[in-house]
Amino acid sequence: MQIRRMASGLFILAYLMCLAWGVGAHTLKVGLAGNTTSYFCVWDMFCGWQAYDNRTRIIGEDSSGNYYAVEEPWGAFTPFGNVARVHYDVSNNLIYRHIKNVLDHSQHAGIDRVYVVQEIWPKQFNVPDQLWSHYFHEPKDKTSYYNLRAICDASGMPVESYPDWFNAQTLSGIADNPRLQRAAERATPYYNTFFNPSELKAQRSTFRSSANGLNTN
Repeated sequence: MQIRRMASGLFILAYLMCLAWGVGAHTLKVGLAGNTTSYFCVWDMFCGWQAYDNRTRIIGEDSSGNYYAVEEPWGAFTPFGNVARVHYDVSNNLIYRHIKNVLDHSQHAGIDRVYVVQEIWPKQFNVPDQLWSHYFHEPKDKTSYYNLRAICDASGMPVESYPDWFNAQTLSGIADNPRLQRAAERATPYYNTFFNPSELKAQRSTFRSSANGLNTN
């Protein structure tokens, strides 16, 4: 009985320590990328589900302007179903190591630049044709959107980086909306990181000087 109580206490203590470590790591943004262990300590495991499917296309360009698909000649690793592992890295945290690994272990022409392109399409087009015809009374015309994510050199190091398709759509929506632009200009952030006490003191002094010169009668 004493051993069971001690084992239960140790299990609870280990669980609370792991939970505290996970919450602290996510709060401080420490050790989140490339760490599989942290996935088991988050409370929103399914927050990344979206209505769009995602694929990563890697295209190499040589000095002559020819383009090549940068793919593993030995075959892609598909841990779940028929989707290659490289497509699971939607944040492109490890894509640069993937590019270097493929180019270092394959024969190819001299590569000058490598383009990382994101392909996006609605997940409803993934359903079988039979289900599509049952639920959607329209032709199954799949449309993909392509978004440039990064430009890398032959070693896989990023030269230029761009936001993903979802952030790009948000930024474009704000940039093309005059009403949102005016609202953003008038808005004040909750945490003002550009606070300058000296400038605020000068503004108050100027306000007092002008107020003293007003006629209050």
